[in-house]
Amino acid sequence: MTRYNINWNVTRECNLTCKHCYYDAGTRLDDELSTVESKNLIDDIVNVFGTGTNVTLGGGEALMRKDIFELIPYGNDKGLRMVLASNGTLLTEAVAARLKHSGIDEVIIPIDGTQATHDAIRGRGVYNKAVKAARACRDAGMSLVVDPCIMKQNEAETVAIIDIAEGLGARQCRFFHYVAMGRGTDMMPDSELEFDQYAKNLMLLYEEQNRRRELEICTTQACQYWVVLKRKAEEGLFVPEFFYNEVPGCRAGIGMLSIKPNGDVVPCPLLEVKAGNVKEMSLSEILKSSVFVKLRSRAVKGRCAVCEYKELCGGCRVRAYLNCGDYMAEDPLCNEFFFEL
Repeated sequence: MTRYNINWNVTRECNLTCKHCYYDAGTRLDDELSTVESKNLIDDIVNVFGTGTNVTLGGGEALMRKDIFELIPYGNDKGLRMVLASNGTLLTEAVAARLKHSGIDEVIIPIDGTQATHDAIRGRGVYNKAVKAARACRDAGMSLVVDPCIMKQNEAETVAIIDIAEGLGARQCRFFHYVAMGRGTDMMPDSELEFDQYAKNLMLLYEEQNRRRELEICTTQACQYWVVLKRKAEEGLFVPEFFYNEVPGCRAGIGMLSIKPNGDVVPCPLLEVKAGNVKEMSLSEILKSSVFVKLRSRAVKGRCAVCEYKELCGGCRVRAYLNCGDYMAEDPLCNEFFFEL
């Protein structure tokens, strides 16, 4: 089986109200998985995907879940690689030490720009807390990933964000290119990059990657970045190691799945197409659902279907779904810079 990464929103509860939140996090859901149900899910992840599988615990804010320090060691003892995604505001030195002791291998913290920009998006004082949290995690011996969300408001700070990640000793800077969903639909409806901005930003990411080879620079929603890397590899230029080892392009349902706090399973955190619920079905059954079968087939439509890079890129299924209601449609943000027959 293809190696999957599991994204698990363990709660919708959050102490922030970030303007761009795709999940509109804030209050806890009434039907979130119980501790017993969560442990059963961990057992199922091991049974289906095996030990060593990456399981990222997010939210909301994962640290607001009361049994989080019971679930982390349970997963770690089962042989899973446990990762925590946090906004950093609750992640003190003491919490970082406890996370490390509990079995967290890596922490993901978002930094969306310099202090003023980050705080304008996430709340006053959040930037300093996020930076302190990142340092605390590194000092505690955990690996660090910085995952900025790039939009019109902060695209000009892309290099500054990479500077910050590098200065914090991050292993990876993982760029998410903003898609208006959840709270963002109302608060930041016009903040997605335009065609030209998007293409230029991906080229900038490569230029910075070529210049800073100790820091891995990658993307989440920008599957066209794989096209950039392939072209550079064909030119005999440097490309990061993940290009050769990871599932390429859009990984929704192919190399990842996402579990919502109530147990609903979707192909990626932003693709709201339910394939099943872990309270009612095993993960092996869910992987056989029509949603996952379609996505694994890469039977995409429109220009994505005839593009030379269909298997490498595949187009973002989230943007396709939001654009026309069909998650197999063409990616509306792709342009002539990436498209080839």
